[in-house]
Parts: sequence; C-alpha cells; structure tokens
Amino acid sequence: MVTNNVILIAGQEGAGKSTLVRALLPLTCAGAQIDAEDVGQVNPCLMDTALLQLLRRNVAQLVLNFWAAGYRNVIAGSIANTHSEYVAFRGLLPPDTRVYLVQLRASRAVRDRRRMTRAKPSTAAWRDHVDLVDPEDTSLRSASADYRLIVIDTDDLTIDETVAQVVRAIPEIYESEGGD
Repeated sequence: MVTNNVILIAGQEGAGKSTLVRALLPLTCAGAQIDAEDVGQVNPCLMDTALLQLLRRNVAQLVLNFWAAGYRNVIAGSIANTHSEYVAFRGLLPPDTRVYLVQLRASRAVRDRRRMTRAKPSTAAWRDHVDLVDPEDTSLRSASADYRLIVIDTDDLTIDETVAQVVRAIPEIYESEGGD
C-alpha cells in the first residue's frame, strides 16, 4: 500500500518557508510542492476567516490532486503556522495521511534582513504589522497531534544546512529507496 505524505513548512514571515519548499523538491522522490502564499494571492488582500478557509480548501485539494496523479510526497508551505490552523487543514485530508510539520524559527534581525533582500516588497511598517499579527507560535510544540514536529532554528544555517536537517529528520521519505 502506498502511503501519502505531506510535509508542512511553517514559520513566521522571513523564516525561510518558501526557500525551503523549493529546495526540498529536487530531493523528494514522487514529490510536488505548493506554496500557499502563491496559491492565495488576492486583491484586495483581506486575511479574514473566509479567505483563510478558502486557502486551506484550495491547498488541500491540490494535495489530493497531486496524490491522485502519483505524487505521494507533497511539500506545502505557509498553510499551518499554529496548531488551530493545522487542525483546520488536517481535517481536509484523509485520516491515513502521514504528516511531517517543519517549523522554522529565526530571530527578528535575521527575518528582517531576509525580508529586505527578497523580491517581495517590504517596509518596516509592514514587517512590524506582520510580526504583531503573526507572532512566533509555540502551540505546535505543546499540542499532542498526529504529526511529527521538526523545529529548526535557521539563524545560522544556510539553506543547504536546513535542507540537510529536514532530510535527516524524515528518513522514511529521504533515505529509503523510492522515497517511501
């Protein structure tokens, strides 16, 4: 029996979620990637309950579509940064799904440096706003859940070093022949 896996990448803005999603894909056998930030671009951007529910349904449907097409290892970024967001998303996937949740952590100084040097525009006011509405979450660590949690502090790591930590933490996907 083929097991369907989802690797969720969580963390505050600038922690490295999108970069990690892209970097993991070439190493992920039978893999696909989804970055919820790209899937959920709307104008006007009102991050209200209705939009967040729509975003979760869209990402979950993409995961299911990839699995149906044979891509059994899906990496999804920016969809579950808190335990309550995870529970809402998890309810949209089959119960037998194996879930790995990678929570990236980075200091404010490192996240600010990253946010100022990437293609997405950012201002000090925007960064302050995002940090107020999206503080670092600890509920993923304290909650009992049906996922394996991998917490990585990316302050002093290159993307290759971060990828290596994920690969070591999920040998079922990254070390076994055939990716499962």
